[in-house]
Amino acid sequence: MNLRSIDLNLLVVLDALVEERSVRRAADRIGLSQSATSHALERLRNLLDDELLVRTSTGMEPTPRALDLAGPVRLALEEIQGALAAPQFDPARAQRSFTIGVETYETIVVLPRLVDIFRNEAPGLKLLARSASVQDILAGIDQGRIDLGVGLFSELPDRFMTCRLLSDRYVCAMRSGHPLASVPLTLDAYCKAAHLLVSMSGAPTDPIDHALMRLKRDRDIAMRLPHGLAAVIALARSDMIASMTCGAAKAFSVAGPLVLRDLPFETPLAHFRLVWNRRFKDSPAHMWLRRTFTSVAAEIERQQRTEATAAA
Repeated sequence: MNLRSIDLNLLVVLDALVEERSVRRAADRIGLSQSATSHALERLRNLLDDELLVRTSTGMEPTPRALDLAGPVRLALEEIQGALAAPQFDPARAQRSFTIGVETYETIVVLPRLVDIFRNEAPGLKLLARSASVQDILAGIDQGRIDLGVGLFSELPDRFMTCRLLSDRYVCAMRSGHPLASVPLTLDAYCKAAHLLVSMSGAPTDPIDHALMRLKRDRDIAMRLPHGLAAVIALARSDMIASMTCGAAKAFSVAGPLVLRDLPFETPLAHFRLVWNRRFKDSPAHMWLRRTFTSVAAEIERQQRTEATAAA
């Protein structure tokens, strides 16, 4: 039997007729007129070459053929209804993993806080963070290998969607016994110092270099490292200095004591963003993930404002 030649609405009628065993009650149940339901029954009889329902002294009774069809038809209708229903996502019961593409180490401020949320609210969910360049992250999002990108994204193609995560200012970090830790940090001293550049994406420069270029100055980058923890160890054992966001510097200070100084020149705020593929805009799972990231970031910024007010 060719399904393309069948009006699948007839299966809805058959299901109601077998269940109700009455044309009138079946019509009321599926919202058709009694005459339309009778006409549908007649079409079913011709299609299946069986009476399907016959009149008896106690009402209409299904034939053996109708009873054989009843279970599979009901199951098929339930499967179709489930497939067409709006997708649901229950983080407490979900079993899946999310892959996050990270192009900057400053996300250390956000990612650790997600651990408790995942363990308490979504124990079946796993989070995998991968460091990569902006281009590789966008390619991974395109190919479905990355669910969400986190970093300093600027211009994006229209096929991507983005939202603000959080903003932070840049500071200069150094070991507590550094020669510059106890004297005013001037622009000349800053530029002459040996600098440590932390770049997860492998980029040779960062927004600090762009700010210095506007002043027609540059800095001596003595070492480049891909990870923040390695940077903390390197700073603690050398006279290098590193420019990073304040939140990241404070997080690194837990692993090793660092002195934080204001930069001796103006720099724009670092604006971190989330990026995802437009096709996942209405995915309940992705919406939950994005809400979780932004709620954590909002709490971080509230704490930063409270600390700044207390220090003023």
